[in-house]
Amino acid sequence: MIPMEIDDRLFKTLIKDEAHKIVHVYSESPKIPELGDYVKDATLSDSIKSVLLKRGIERFFKFQQESIDAIRRGEDTIIIASTGMGKTEAFLLPIIEDILEHPHIPGVRALLIYPTKALARDQLLRINELCSIAFGMRALTLDGDTPEALRKRIYEYPPQILLTNPDMIHYSLVYSPSFRKIISNVKYIVLDDLHVYTGVFGAQVAYVLRRLERHLKSPPQYIGATATLGNPEETGRKLFRRDVRVIRALGGRRGTVYHIFIKPVTRPKLVEAVLLTKTCVDLGLKTIVFADSHRMVELMVRLGKKYSLDMRVHRAGLAPEERTLVEKLLKSGKICAVAATPTLELGIDIGDLDCVILTSIPSTYSKYIQRTGRCGRRGQTSYILTILGDDPISQYYELYPKDFFFQEDDYLAIDLQNPEVTKIHIISMAKDRSIRIDELSEFERQIAEELVQYNLLRKTKNYYMVTRKGSLYLRDRMNLRSIGERVLIFDRRGRFIGSREMPMALKELHPGAIYFHGGRTYIVIEFEKRNAIVEELKEDIDLMTTPLYFSEPEYFKEISSRKVYNLKVSYGELSVMDIVYGYVMKELWSGRTVSENLLKEELRYRFRTKGILIQVPFNPEWSSMSNAKAFHTIEHVVISVSRTIIGASHTDLGGVSYPSGHIYIYDTSQGGSGLSLLLMNRLEIVLKRALNLLMACKCIDGCPRCIYSPYCGNNNEILSRRLALEVLREIIHSPGKLKLYASEERTGRPIA
Repeated sequence: MIPMEIDDRLFKTLIKDEAHKIVHVYSESPKIPELGDYVKDATLSDSIKSVLLKRGIERFFKFQQESIDAIRRGEDTIIIASTGMGKTEAFLLPIIEDILEHPHIPGVRALLIYPTKALARDQLLRINELCSIAFGMRALTLDGDTPEALRKRIYEYPPQILLTNPDMIHYSLVYSPSFRKIISNVKYIVLDDLHVYTGVFGAQVAYVLRRLERHLKSPPQYIGATATLGNPEETGRKLFRRDVRVIRALGGRRGTVYHIFIKPVTRPKLVEAVLLTKTCVDLGLKTIVFADSHRMVELMVRLGKKYSLDMRVHRAGLAPEERTLVEKLLKSGKICAVAATPTLELGIDIGDLDCVILTSIPSTYSKYIQRTGRCGRRGQTSYILTILGDDPISQYYELYPKDFFFQEDDYLAIDLQNPEVTKIHIISMAKDRSIRIDELSEFERQIAEELVQYNLLRKTKNYYMVTRKGSLYLRDRMNLRSIGERVLIFDRRGRFIGSREMPMALKELHPGAIYFHGGRTYIVIEFEKRNAIVEELKEDIDLMTTPLYFSEPEYFKEISSRKVYNLKVSYGELSVMDIVYGYVMKELWSGRTVSENLLKEELRYRFRTKGILIQVPFNPEWSSMSNAKAFHTIEHVVISVSRTIIGASHTDLGGVSYPSGHIYIYDTSQGGSGLSLLLMNRLEIVLKRALNLLMACKCIDGCPRCIYSPYCGNNNEILSRRLALEVLREIIHSPGKLKLYASEERTGRPIA
């Protein structure tokens, strides 16, 4: 429904197009940020105030003033404010002041950590406007692309402010004594885009920060900055091991924003995205269209040419200079349309936008905020167009749009007791510098003793030290962004194509699988000994494959439990065996099944993780198959709906159900990501939303809009919306009856 007061060219154009329908419009009115002190009255030094006044900055926002004061008092601080509000100035000004007041302290004084190299390099220009131009202070970036000559110069003449990323710190602590030397006097550690540090990546970065502290002469002061974060206090305790002061900014610097949900009726989402982009560009609106895959953005640009649309690509895998050129062209207005993967989601400076188009609902609300935060920053009216599809999340938000626009900020899930992460960083810590036994927690000492048994560490009376075998083990495990074993992909001539992490590799690289990589299409010929051999398909084929598999939890060790609607729900450690036995060939665009194929030999992979066990009562009046359908459907819907509550993406959680009512939902990251624990703690809300989704769908007994999953190991068979609805109604509305039929013994065949 379009609000009656809306009357502009874009809406009139959208309404005329009968190939889509506008299903919801949310009008976000301008919120004026609360103002703070005048610069002349601020507590900062006169030299800094003078520079700000000369630049025409006469007054701070209240959150900036509070942040500056908190940092000057030495408080560990997390700043939460909208994109473009001036978070960088809020933390940078007190850091500059302190460095100016203590000019004789050598080495790096402030470490500014950004999630990516591109973002650090982008921010350097902005930071040097203050540091270098105004105060003669040096700020430089150090990352894997820094030329050797410049790297050597940084080590000989370190800047006061160093911009880098967690991966570079991890690597340099292990392999660079020069790096360890120049950071010994660091006082400030700043993590910008704090919302990125979740799951396994968050746990890895928490360890990197802890290792970093071991080389500092005195404890540092931590500062985090982000546009959105639901649990900042908990995040501070996990990432920084500190209690933090949280400062939130209310409002933002932008005009009216119209958030529009659009559903294609007679054309594919890809065509819809391109035509919406053309409509916006023809109206003079600077536009970014976001998609989640390289293939999608490349196809959009190709299709755009057919409609005379000048659209550029911005994605990972392009040369840095190509991406930088696109950013400059967009910022200057020389181009008005860019198709981007999440590479433009973080705070790279591309100026302001008039319109953002999303080809699907992002996996987390924070991603929605990040992708759309640059809209309307000149105060102009702006538009966010989200294209809904035929999937459970689109269906849910089409029916309950307020649950999307008025939801809480996403919580970060960080599991600091992931044994796989802990192994890597205890070995890293020992390679950085020998570990005193009393530095480790009881959990970490248990892991260290395991490493001693495998000859990866050596133990003396008071210390753990790395062995040669431990150093070799570490060399292949330096990637902070993943934790699992990697499968290497080669073509028939032995040319390296790429890699994929287990256990997903098992499901994407089995013999016969069609694999998309770098805009090319391959078919997998062989999968053996953690290597996949592929052959490029020279002709475009509109086919894809999905695996047929089942997963079996081999043990479950309870860590904690709680009651949810009288159901016992346990959180614990488990071992999962994935078994791929075949695959389905489908048409790429329609999803229609072309053939089902069995592998000559099953592929198996076992991994340890964490997850929850929900013990749902079975119905003794139903057959085993009917119970199996109900529980398999509940597993699907709980995983789908959890995206709307805990921000889990499509592949972050896996699930297995049994006809006896045992439903396992687990972290797909080896060792655990913390998401399943977050799910257990919010399961009441998830189950209610699952019930609402099943009740609202008008299908006969299951469809892509309610219960189907693209990751189902059974090709979306053994499912029933009707039976799952009956079980969920009883769970939520009649919890007192449940204990009569609950089964302690797990029976039947597992269904993934």
